[in-house]
Amino acid sequence: MSEPILPERLRKQQKRKTPGRMRQLSLALFTLAAIALIAYGAYYFFMPKQEEFVLNFYTYASVGLQDFLETLPVRGTVIPEQVAIIAPKVGGTIEEVFVQEGQDVAAGDPLFRLYSAEIAAEKNAAETELGEARAELAQKEIIHERELEAERLKVLEAQEQLAAAEEQLELQKVLYEYGSIPRVELEKAEQAVEAAKRRITQSEWELELLIRRQEAEKAAIAKTIAISEEKLAKAQEKIDNFLVTAEFAGRILSLKLPSNRVVTAHQELGELADLSRQVVELQVPPGQTERFGVGTPVTISLGQSEYAGEVSYIAPQAKQGSDGPTVLVRVDFLEEVSHLRPNSTVTASIHLQLHKDSLYLPRGAYLTSGQQLFVYVIEGSTAKKRDVQFGLFQGNAVQILRGLELGEKVIISSYDAFRHLDEIKILSEGGHAL
Repeated sequence: MSEPILPERLRKQQKRKTPGRMRQLSLALFTLAAIALIAYGAYYFFMPKQEEFVLNFYTYASVGLQDFLETLPVRGTVIPEQVAIIAPKVGGTIEEVFVQEGQDVAAGDPLFRLYSAEIAAEKNAAETELGEARAELAQKEIIHERELEAERLKVLEAQEQLAAAEEQLELQKVLYEYGSIPRVELEKAEQAVEAAKRRITQSEWELELLIRRQEAEKAAIAKTIAISEEKLAKAQEKIDNFLVTAEFAGRILSLKLPSNRVVTAHQELGELADLSRQVVELQVPPGQTERFGVGTPVTISLGQSEYAGEVSYIAPQAKQGSDGPTVLVRVDFLEEVSHLRPNSTVTASIHLQLHKDSLYLPRGAYLTSGQQLFVYVIEGSTAKKRDVQFGLFQGNAVQILRGLELGEKVIISSYDAFRHLDEIKILSEGGHAL
């Protein structure tokens, strides 16, 4: 029962096939091993060996702490807060010029002197007219006084006649009672009294009419005098305006004098500015104005000089300009800046946020050769590449946002020779601490 059931012929064929399969399998394994050996040899031969770089001279610095002020830099223009156009109030010919461009003047200082023959003639005519009117008034007053005296005498005579008539009437009444005179004589005396009363009324009425006429005449002359005085005052004011003076203390920014020196009233001849009160006008993108407000400190830079200021005005709306919409922001100086030239271009750094105790490194060649993406951190006798994130730049310091710890030593000299390596060897004696 334990013997195979295959026929003898099949068992002999199976025995003949087994040694051939083994040989094929061995050949396949040998081929695979040979290929692997060739591939390893090629890899070992063709692949470059790890480069080893030794840095023997370098500068390094330790990561420290420093406050960083985040600012918004904006270019602006120095503008005098008060600027006046120099212009004469009257026309004429410039006879004298007392100032020149760039000169400082006090309020009331003479700038120009004009002359106009027409205005001078106008004044002379007004003076003549006024003199004639006053003379006429004086003459009228003499005439009026005489007329009044005559009319008053008439009234006085009428009053005296009335008194005499009344006295005669009283006498006639007594005589009539004694029968010495007839009734007719008494009636005549009564009529005489009434006539005297009428004469008084007439005289008083004529006196009143005379007074009213005289007052009307004097009023007319007084009006002529007033008109003449007004003409003379205006002419004198024009002559006073021949002298053009400084409206306030400041500096003559410009002069525009015509070659023939003939000017018209209100013609622009120059500009006067009060340089003790100047501001900086900025054009800020609308999205940035939400980051600060009125009273925000500002550092104003012009050349090597810096000045303190603060935001005093933010326009309520943006205006479209050549570079897109901007918002007008005005900055006041917190110090006297009369030496600054108007219309100078400055850089205003608007203070946004103070970042206290931030990690930092000093600036160095590593920022450009490392493309501000990585640094080499010293670890013993090696320096290893590490990704970092930089933030604000302030003076000679750069803020570290990520990738370094306080006190770590970082190579800050150029990385150009080894920036492609993740790790380099350093010679400690070749390092120079900043």
